Amino acid sequence: MKTLGTLGERETIRIIEKIIKSDATIGPGDDCAAIDIGNRYLLVTTDMMVTKAHIPKGMGPYDIGWSIVAVNLSDIAAMGGTPLGLVTAIGITRGHPIEFIEQMVDGMNDCARRFNTSIVGGDTKEHDDLVLCGTAFGEVAKDGILLRKGAKAGDLIAVTGSLGRAGSGFFSMKKALGLKEAEDALKRPWPRVREGMLLSKSGFVTSAMDISDGLSTSIFELSRNSGMTFEVDYTRIPKAKEVEMAFHDLERQKDLVLNFGDDYELLFTIKREAEDDLGKLSQECGCPMTVIGKVTSGEENILIDNGKREKLENLGYEHFRTRQP
Repeated sequence: MKTLGTLGERETIRIIEKIIKSDATIGPGDDCAAIDIGNRYLLVTTDMMVTKAHIPKGMGPYDIGWSIVAVNLSDIAAMGGTPLGLVTAIGITRGHPIEFIEQMVDGMNDCARRFNTSIVGGDTKEHDDLVLCGTAFGEVAKDGILLRKGAKAGDLIAVTGSLGRAGSGFFSMKKALGLKEAEDALKRPWPRVREGMLLSKSGFVTSAMDISDGLSTSIFELSRNSGMTFEVDYTRIPKAKEVEMAFHDLERQKDLVLNFGDDYELLFTIKREAEDDLGKLSQECGCPMTVIGKVTSGEENILIDNGKREKLENLGYEHFRTRQP
């Protein structure tokens, strides 16, 4: 008998997609749903946090509140959208102190305000664990929407920021390494909202998504949606300085950069002739945007490391069957 553990989260989602008959212009399968509202699209996304899977020890109530808003805004950013508001649902035990929920909602509110939006409603229910669900709304011009499909052979692959910082923070908290900036990055993700809006307006992005479950998994999602293969140069990936502090072993460093996730950077493809324009856009928004490879029409996704070519394995985070870090 097939179970969720047999299939994993992504194959389970594809089964759900086959059942649902959506009237949305962009339905299940992308970072957000897109609903036609005239000359623009209304973007809608939802994401959950539960204690076991998403809340490591050392994460306080303010951090938890910030995170549930940030991860939803990251989906809006991945589609190039402008946030309009969020609703949040909270399942919580009756034994939680009132100060806990006050601090958690402070975190929600501060994150929303920092990205020029607000919490507009929600719900609370008694639960035997802490469960949070956020739903974010946004809007985007029809000709500026960023989708997971659309990459063409010859396009360049790029990322915002650097990778591996959140993973380094996780292991810093686990092993008491004292990497404060990395720990903060894990506890309070920073959605690339402004960057997504600028990429939307640029006209040179061919596909995009956020990196929540690891670079390797995100590469596979863009590859699958576009029907193309990706060739990534590991030496060109911008790596957070804390990666070397978290692990001295080079293979562990590579695993952290490629597979851990939780960085919430944007992965996107651009037209080859737009590489100089990408550099200008990076300077304009004050966020590094780095080309890390190219789109191809080969048979499999490839990782190049100091000239050595190997198959890029899909080893990012996946609910229902992921290995433990």
